[in-house]
Amino acid sequence: MSFSSMIELLQNKDKGKIILINSGAFYIARGKDAVLLHNILNLKVNCMETEICKVGFPINSIEKYTKLIEKKHYSYIVYNYDSKLSKLEILKKFNGKKLNNIKEDKLNCYICSNTIKIYKKADKYIQAVANLYEEEQKINKEK
Repeated sequence: MSFSSMIELLQNKDKGKIILINSGAFYIARGKDAVLLHNILNLKVNCMETEICKVGFPINSIEKYTKLIEKKHYSYIVYNYDSKLSKLEILKKFNGKKLNNIKEDKLNCYICSNTIKIYKKADKYIQAVANLYEEEQKINKEK
């Protein structure tokens, strides 16, 4: 089982709650949780794997980001994963009024800065499409 699969199982176990789990020096959220955190906190989205979004922030910023999530009234669970013991531990939990009802695991992948890396070489055509989508998003946010 992969790290990504573990997160997916935790998302299925606690449907609707944002799942945050440590990976090295960062806490990350995957898929629909990453999309939601991007939407509500404007966190930068990257690819965890092909067409699966992730967001992350440093471990020492956990209090800052959980407070921001709580202000938005979303439920979450923060896990600590000990890779040496293959053990998960719940560090923090919040039951808010809102659950994550987003169905998509990804935003538009053309705007992800790491999507171009999926292709064998940097492609000026893919980059042009990515730039177009970024501009459209800026215009939509301004409206």
